[in-house]
Amino acid sequence: MVYRERYREPTLELVVPTMLVSNVFLVAFYERFGFQLLGVVLAFVPLISVSETLAFSLGLRNLIFVTGEHLYDGSMISFLTYPLRRETLFFFIYISDVVLPLLMWVFTTLTYSMLSGVEVPSLLYLTFVAGYLFSENLVLLIILLFRSPGVSTLLSLFLLGGIFVFGGALNYYQLVQGDVTPLYLTSFLNPFVLWIAQSFGKDLTSEIVSGVVGELALTSLTFLISFLRFRVMEV
Repeated sequence: MVYRERYREPTLELVVPTMLVSNVFLVAFYERFGFQLLGVVLAFVPLISVSETLAFSLGLRNLIFVTGEHLYDGSMISFLTYPLRRETLFFFIYISDVVLPLLMWVFTTLTYSMLSGVEVPSLLYLTFVAGYLFSENLVLLIILLFRSPGVSTLLSLFLLGGIFVFGGALNYYQLVQGDVTPLYLTSFLNPFVLWIAQSFGKDLTSEIVSGVVGELALTSLTFLISFLRFRVMEV
């Protein structure tokens, strides 16, 4: 029931082929720029790449306008009448809302990468995955705290937009200053800025890794808080 509610026709029929075909940006950017890594990095930046944007949008749609709506109007209680533990229901919802859009993106991107012959660094895949999970888990926590699709939408856009823009500006400032040491602490805010700098020949692998680790740590923390909140939440 949880799965069918989110992926009824024609959701999968439209999203998966669009993700696969839209990865043409991998080849387009790869061929257009003299810096091959820069082309691949730009093709992975959300809002530039259709595939990444679709994954984010589908996850946010599921969280805010399906799960959030159930919490807002009280219909979540109907799921709790089934012989399911709350922990089981939470994982069903999380996998359907968050994990499945990510798996669609991973499958279509890996497939297109192999078909096109464009090599994508494994760390770049991990960078997107960490950023996706951090963003979606933060939105999930907001929904469980405020239980309003409208408030959750506005607050999520404000927080995620602020983190992406402010974090990118902060990382760019550190790069311009030439002192990369603070990047170990701030790179998690927007690691793609570091990827762009790396594509121009600057070795920032360790700083990018620290940013990915930081995002995964925050992802685990927000996931745990959301899980505990869902277990004791009154509906």
